[in-house]
Amino acid sequence: MKKVLIVGETAEIGRTEEVYGRGFSQFGCDVEYFAWSKAAPSLASGSLWDKIAWRVAWQTLAKSANAKLLATVNNFQPDLTFVASPRLVHPDTILAFQQYGLAVVFYTDNPVDTHHTHTNSWVQRGFPLWDAAFIWSQKLVERLKENGVKRALFHPFCSDVEYHFPKRQAHPIYDVAFIGNWDGSRKREQYLKAIADYRLGLWGSNYWNTHCQEPVLKGLCQGMCSYEQIPDILGSAKMGLNILRPQNEQGHNIRTYEIPATGTLMLSERSQELLSLFTEDQEAVYFSSPDELRQKVEYLLQNPNLIKAVAEAGYQKALVNTINDRVTEIANLYQTLRSSQGSDMKLLHPKEA
Repeated sequence: MKKVLIVGETAEIGRTEEVYGRGFSQFGCDVEYFAWSKAAPSLASGSLWDKIAWRVAWQTLAKSANAKLLATVNNFQPDLTFVASPRLVHPDTILAFQQYGLAVVFYTDNPVDTHHTHTNSWVQRGFPLWDAAFIWSQKLVERLKENGVKRALFHPFCSDVEYHFPKRQAHPIYDVAFIGNWDGSRKREQYLKAIADYRLGLWGSNYWNTHCQEPVLKGLCQGMCSYEQIPDILGSAKMGLNILRPQNEQGHNIRTYEIPATGTLMLSERSQELLSLFTEDQEAVYFSSPDELRQKVEYLLQNPNLIKAVAEAGYQKALVNTINDRVTEIANLYQTLRSSQGSDMKLLHPKEA
């Protein structure tokens, strides 16, 4: 596996496609990026007209971008094409990838729900075509297999230790820090409301100010933070809060690794997947309701040594789940699939072998 093509929306720092690109480069591969935001600039546009155009005529617009992708594929001829979020990849383009090497996809969103930003007819037609499909939930692995994916694999998110590392403040100014956007389910509102009278730091989009219906949270949000600012923010708090979006409740999210990678105690909404990744009350602390969250915050603040011990254990777990580990797993799978394909060819043409 010498040449890897990374396909995603953008190659900006911290995006899944950029993180994996760095991982493959560190592994010794020649990496080429293809960004939909450059091939189809209207995709990244915030104008109302472009948003309407994509909703109404996305297939026509995306076919033009796929032609540019095919030109990149034919020029680069990758041994492996790694796609992050495939909603703009035409099924025929997947077959074009496979003229040169293997094609794998990492579903960063749930492709078997009904949300238009997660799935569409192309995504669904592509299910049986990928050489392998990765996803962050064991339950969704089974759902993908039921939908025709021939090789679906559990692939957790990971720590990006190049950008996320401990920057602990000697005297944290927050009890709890939460980095995350407002969510239409309003679940995040209810959890934050339960601990709003503690020293709570909140970062996210302006929707916290325009859409949030809890007066106690109004004006609390300090705006968006950059990928590089995450260690400073989490280092300024005694605990980092993780509240899952509804689509991640059957799995986990990127915060699962971002928080412990900074040496901060992860206080997370409980899920079966998370419990298997970070041991409860040893490597992370969990809650399942606003009342339980408040009780856990109160107890932990009274036990600073426990905060320190759990944070350190979580940090050590994060260090053995880095992008290098995930890329190594993909490289091992690549070798297995290539060996399997070679065996199949020998069976089909024994005299030539």
